[in-house]
Formats: sequence, structure tokens, C-alpha cells
Amino acid sequence: MEERLSIACGIIRRLPLTSGIKYWLRLWARHRIYWPPNPVSVLAGQRSWDRAGRKRLQQLLGSDERIAFPKEEQARLSLILVFYNKAHLSVLSLASIAANADVSCEVVIVDNGSTDDTARLLERVDGAKIMRNQANVGFARACMQAAETSQGEFLCFFNNDALLQPNALSAALLNFEDPSVGVVGGKILLANGDLQEAGSIVWADGTALGYGRGDNPGRLRYHFRRPVDYCSAAFLFTPRRLFLELEGFSLLFSPAYYEDTDYCLEVWERNLRVLYEPRAIIRHYEFGSSKGEKAAKGLMAANRVKFREKWKHVLLEHSQSSRDNLQFARVSVHSTGLRVLYIDDRIPHRHLGRGFPRSNDILSCLAKKGHHVTCAAFRDPLSLENEYADIVRDVELFDGVFERERLFSAYLPNSDLIWVSRPHNMAAFLHEAEARGAQWRGRLVYDAEAIFADRERLKGQIAGHDISTPDADSALERELSLAKAADAVVVVSERDRCIFLAGGIPKVYVIGHRIDPWPTPAEFNERRSFLFVGAMTGKDNPNADSMLFFCSAIWPHVREATGAGLVIAGHGSDAALADLKVDGIRVVGHQENLTDLYNQARVFVVPTRYAAGIPYKAHEAAAFGVPLVVSTLIAEQLGWKDQEDCLVASSPVAFAEGCCRLYEDRQLWKRIRSNALVRVTRGFNEETFANGISSLIAEVTGHCAR
Repeated sequence: MEERLSIACGIIRRLPLTSGIKYWLRLWARHRIYWPPNPVSVLAGQRSWDRAGRKRLQQLLGSDERIAFPKEEQARLSLILVFYNKAHLSVLSLASIAANADVSCEVVIVDNGSTDDTARLLERVDGAKIMRNQANVGFARACMQAAETSQGEFLCFFNNDALLQPNALSAALLNFEDPSVGVVGGKILLANGDLQEAGSIVWADGTALGYGRGDNPGRLRYHFRRPVDYCSAAFLFTPRRLFLELEGFSLLFSPAYYEDTDYCLEVWERNLRVLYEPRAIIRHYEFGSSKGEKAAKGLMAANRVKFREKWKHVLLEHSQSSRDNLQFARVSVHSTGLRVLYIDDRIPHRHLGRGFPRSNDILSCLAKKGHHVTCAAFRDPLSLENEYADIVRDVELFDGVFERERLFSAYLPNSDLIWVSRPHNMAAFLHEAEARGAQWRGRLVYDAEAIFADRERLKGQIAGHDISTPDADSALERELSLAKAADAVVVVSERDRCIFLAGGIPKVYVIGHRIDPWPTPAEFNERRSFLFVGAMTGKDNPNADSMLFFCSAIWPHVREATGAGLVIAGHGSDAALADLKVDGIRVVGHQENLTDLYNQARVFVVPTRYAAGIPYKAHEAAAFGVPLVVSTLIAEQLGWKDQEDCLVASSPVAFAEGCCRLYEDRQLWKRIRSNALVRVTRGFNEETFANGISSLIAEVTGHCAR
């Protein structure tokens, strides 16, 4: 799909059209390629479902075959199904559970006086707990019967016209590891595969809406976990003890509809959360157990009046029913977290380096604090392939390249906090906001990371053309002007904080890296190599520059003196150093797990010649227990002491000597390794990192995290 999109965008780029029209054409092409329109209607999907169900029921009843569920002495989950006729749908539902239940569970079935082949079907079911009512007592009452006799720690209410998809049960139950969660619902698809709901909204007038109904379920906006007003009882999980304490589904709404909405608001009233889990998926026939859509809508209308009367004091806080309010209302009004829009070059995967590991940690911390985070890629479009590999599922991923208009029109106005990372993104954000006349009510945080003017000056010196003092002052002034447009500024070092304060910026916060020390266990004599790890993508990459310089000017001397090898790893390093032909060097590119490389390394080198901020790679190496030889620039950024926390070298000769000395001196190696570990443990632990973010948010917005 990426190749098809690339070809389409290439063709669009060559068309004699305005840039605005080309933008919309690229967006249209992306949507058509990744989320093509569904050629199958819901009605056609239901008809196909009916045919498959009748055929399967005939096969079962006409043979000796049985549907068997394992007997679980201490089932973690009780799956509760209520049957009322439609045996051909029930047989497929039971088969899907038997095939896809991936946790220990008991199946509890209540037959509400069915008059079709349901009784014959149930005679073919082994291992389920079956209860039979002489008449249809309604959905809510039947669910209560089942819940009272069930044994599971958790209950899952599951419609008999639904098909369970793989891994859905385990994905939902994982959320209950957080004791603040009271209900979990999943992604429910219609008979044709379109979306029925990704969590549901309760409007101020008591009407309800399945978020995303009729849309393509593959869109990014349905891929993230979030708190919602309620989840449909077609697929609803809750702790059994909580369900019984709250007296379950209220009989006020018997025979059916609004009992699930009512229950979820009761859960919110208990200060527990109702969550939508995107990885817990079912397909739903819809209205399969009722007397049809028309009758169902009649029951909904009657129970809506009862619901509105019961909850009128709460509904005052809900949004008015409007398409314009969807963006805000899709996150429950009962959830106390801030709505945060986080803008960076791209989705910050850790392997990319260049400050992205820190961005990744900021996203995780914000989500862990209960905030509702949208991460918008501002310069590089999303690949849509495995983007959640190392991003917490509570964060929404947004393609701010292809959907820039929606970013400014829908997301920006509904954000309590806008966090913009890196100077070029802040400059582009302010420019586009002004051009669009965009308005926002939230606080604007500019994550400068560092002062970049010095980096450009150093890079110019290396290239042989010094940047004059007026030019350097102008570059610094540009960075200060970006900061003045924000409500607060974030940097990674005290040095940069002082520069911003001196430039007249009143609110500057230091939020560095978050690193968990895990010193690799190999002893000094078991380690044989030198190591460098760092991403080498993009133009004028400092890591690529430093390694090309090190390999030509420093490494030959180290190699001759020690006979050791040098390993270079990192995203893009294999491409950036493809032409490198130097003895004793192995370039391994991106590695999913770096532990073995660190465990084999005796010395880590950071010969960086130009950079800004604090190098994550240096902290990471120290956390893995590999002592460092660094350039004077890196030592200044780290604030570490020469001969104590690392070895510092100001010239190629001194760097080579430092490498050889640290490689050969066991006592020096042990001392520096130990001191660097202490530095990382004290300065970059999770608590310090999280407290820095919480303090910033509290002082800027007045919001205190849960």
C-alpha cells in the first residue's frame, strides 16, 4: 500500500494544479488506498450471515457433532449469553466462542423461552451452564439470573448474534489490571465489516450514538484506548462483584435497551472508568435477538424517557447532540484528564534516536497520568504499519501531514494543552495557525529541548566557515521569539534553561530523559569491543559526522594499540556508513534489542562534534553499565566530571589515548562505570521525570494529575 500511495502522490505532484488542490487529492488518494469504500451493504452482510447460520445449524442438528466448551473449575471469566429464538445466529456465536476464547471462561446461557430450534441446539452443547425460562423475561432480568449463578471474577455480556474475534477476551481483561477500571467494551463491527461502535456517546438529551458508526474500522481514530460514556452490552466486561454491588442491569429498562447505558453511568458515579479497548473485536448482526429494527427503536424511545429522567442531573454536563461535538464527546465528560495535542516530526519510535526516545517517554507519562493524548506527526506521514509497536495504546496517533486541516479545525480547538516539540515545528505551527486564523483555548507548551544556535555555529566551524556573532545572535533571537509565543518552555538541561531565562522567558522547565538503569552483567575481562549506538537518518546528522570523523582520525590508533573491534549500531547507520572501509569495524544497523551489544562492549565512545541538548545515547550507555569516552561538547552537555563520571577528550590524540586507557585499566573502568550509573539512577529515574511533567502541567494549567 505504501508503494501504491507513493506512485499516486508522484502523479499528483506533477499535475498542473494549485498546491491546495494537490493536498486534497493526496488526502483522497490516501483514504482510497488505505480505507476503500465497502462494496457490501449491512443488509447484504446480514443475508450472508443468515445463510451461513442456517447451513451450519442444519449440519449440526443432522449429525452427531457437538459444540464443546472446556470445564473450568475456577474460570476467570463468565461469558453470559441470552437466547431468544434465532438459533441459526446462536450456533455461529457459540462456534466463534469455542474457537476464539483465549482465557479460562465458563459459558452461561439463558434461554428466554425460545420457540424455534434453540432447544435442539442447546442439547448439542457440552460444558456450558444452561438456564431455561418458560417465557421471555427480557434481556436485563435474564442477565441478572446468569450473573447471580456465574463463577467468574469477571463477567462478559455477549450477544447471541455476535461473532467473537481472536484475542478479544484477553485484550479486554488486561485493562482490569488497573483498579480504576469498572467496565470495558470493544470494537463492534456490523455484519458487513463496517464499524458499529468504537465506544459510545451519551448526549445531553439522553440520546446515544455509537462513535464512528458506518465508518471504516481501520481508521486511526478507532485504534486507541480511551474512556467513553458507555459501551454496548452486546460486548461488555465488568467485575462480577461490582456488577452485583450495583444491582446489575436495572429492571427499569426491561425488557431491553438503555440498561447498559444506565449501568455505565452508575460505574462512573462510583469514580470508576468505562474504557473502549480497540483490540477487543466482535462482529455483530444487530437486532438479531429482537423483533426487528423497528420494534427495537420503539423500545429505545420509551426507555430513553426513563433514562433522561433518572440521569437529568448528570446529563447537564454532557454535550449537545451535534456532529460538531463528536471530537469532544468521544472522550467521556466524566474523565478528568486533560486533552493533550502533542506535535512532533513523526510518531516518536525509540529506535529513531534524535530525541524521539524522550518524546516517547513524555507520551507514555502523559497517558499514565490519565490525560487523553493525540500525537500528531507534523512532518513525516504515518506508515500505518505497526505504528503502535512501542507507543502506549492510550495515545491516539494522528497523521498531521495528510490531515492538516482537521488537525487545526477539529483537534486544536478541543485541546486543553498543546505541546509542540522542536523549533522548526513550533515555527511552522505558529505560521499556519496565523494563516488559518486558528483559535485555541488550551495552553501552549514549546518543547525547545535545547538552544540550537550553538549547534549551527559548531557545524559551521567544522565546515570551515565561522558564523559571525551577529548571525549567531540572530539565530538565538529567533529561538527566543518562538519561546515568547508559548505559555511555557521545556528544555533538557539547566544550561539551556538559564539562557532562556536570561532572554526574558519567564516559565522554563527542565525535563530531561527517563532511563531505567540495567547494568549488563559481563565482567571487565569478558568484554572485548568498543561500541557506538545512535540514529543516523536525515541530513547533516551529528552521529554520522562523529562516526566518520572517529573512524578516520581516531580509530586506527585505537585499533593498533588494543586490537579490539568497534561495533556501530543505530537506525540508518548501515546506510549512512555504507562506504566505510576501515579495519576492525562492524556496522550492524538498527537492532531491536541492544542488550547483547552492550554486554559485549567495554567502552562506549561519543565523539560528537556538534549537537544540542543532552545526548540520550550517552545516558543509555551508562545505564547499561558501559563507561564512556566523550568529546568536550558532550561532557559540557552532560555536566559530568572528567576522570570520575567519564573520560573527556579535546583532540583526536587525546580521544584515542582515553579509549586505550579506559579499555586497559580495570580499576578506572570500574570506578567510571559505577559513578555514571549513580548519575543516571539519581537524575533520570521515572519518578523525577514524571514529577517534572506534573509540575509543568499543574503550574501552566492548574490541573493536578490523578
